[in-house]
Amino acid sequence: MEYAAEIEQSILGSILIDKTIFEEVKDQITEEHFYFNHNATVYRHCLKFDEPDIILVEQSLKEDELLDVVGQNYLIELVENPTHQVDYYIKILKEKKLLRDVMKVSADTLRKAKAGDDPYILIENLKDVQLETKYSHALVPSQIKERDQTTPKAEKLLFGNIYLDRGVFQNAANRGQTVLTIADSGHGKTQASIFLAKCLVNRGYKVGWFQLEGYDSETASNFNSDNIFICDNLYDIEDIKRECRRLNKEYGLDYIVFDYVQNIECSQNISKTEKVEYISKQIQKMAKELNVVCNPLSQVTIDSTRTGWKQEPGYNDVRWSKQLKQDADLIISVFRPSRIDSLVIDEETVRDFREQPVPYHSVYMKQAKVRHGIQYYHRLQLLHTDNGLQIVTDVGEDAPF
Repeated sequence: MEYAAEIEQSILGSILIDKTIFEEVKDQITEEHFYFNHNATVYRHCLKFDEPDIILVEQSLKEDELLDVVGQNYLIELVENPTHQVDYYIKILKEKKLLRDVMKVSADTLRKAKAGDDPYILIENLKDVQLETKYSHALVPSQIKERDQTTPKAEKLLFGNIYLDRGVFQNAANRGQTVLTIADSGHGKTQASIFLAKCLVNRGYKVGWFQLEGYDSETASNFNSDNIFICDNLYDIEDIKRECRRLNKEYGLDYIVFDYVQNIECSQNISKTEKVEYISKQIQKMAKELNVVCNPLSQVTIDSTRTGWKQEPGYNDVRWSKQLKQDADLIISVFRPSRIDSLVIDEETVRDFREQPVPYHSVYMKQAKVRHGIQYYHRLQLLHTDNGLQIVTDVGEDAPF
């Protein structure tokens, strides 16, 4: 049975006579956990007060012209039947709500299946039911250490290049983390991400790539391995999440690229900035849920008064949302001096950040922010060739700007 009338009544009765119980209950259940409308109504009016009691709730119901609907005698009956098993009763209410959610989603899935909807999407819909009754997965230090000896939760992905693994990505690229790539338009954030993905693919890692600009064939032309899964026809974050889960279940993903994050959509009626914030949090959660490294790409906005190498993107240049910066465990910037007229010497050379001449097709990747650990601010020099980017050298540690 998908409801428990007596348990709903006992919880309400308990919170109307014991403020300590109310503190415990309100942190764990909402109005939606009550199946019966009159019980949900009483609970909603309890939530109006820090310390609800029968007199306060009765007056509140009366003001909203709901006392006759609920019944004054019903309130009295509630306080006559409290429970001393609050935790157990809360657990039951959560399970009943979960059962109703499963029934609702299942019925909706069956209806859509009969209509011929995509079966993969329907299967993922079933996974979206919130499993509120899961027991805690908290572990003590000895259990965590034992787990990490066999299947480390925060295993580091290795690119196979010392300049990457011990330089830019020295304190990042662990499973469950988010790496944000930032660049101004035309500076090559996509090419930089293709370069990193190729490094991983060549080492046997599985990469998911969401092409939100252009076509999948453009990205596919850079790879000779089928260890990368490219999708160019999904834009809504919920659809992207489902596809990530499917790919992870069937193939086991290690790294996911979103090119680029401002082109991801969501169905919520909120502002552009709020959408980017929401999508950023979803990507961060996905990294942890799937135990992968997520790599969203983002445009930046460079202050027009900045000149020369000061136009290299920094932490504060991320477009649209502070949330992107906050959620990222690592931010790397990509910068082509050849895109800045004042840095071009001739058709073959440009100036680097030390005012030294370097090849015209040089590209610089810089560690702009690390959430955990020491900030080293490594800057890599790469060269754009017919075969894509190639690392020239790690030009060492650098002060932030």
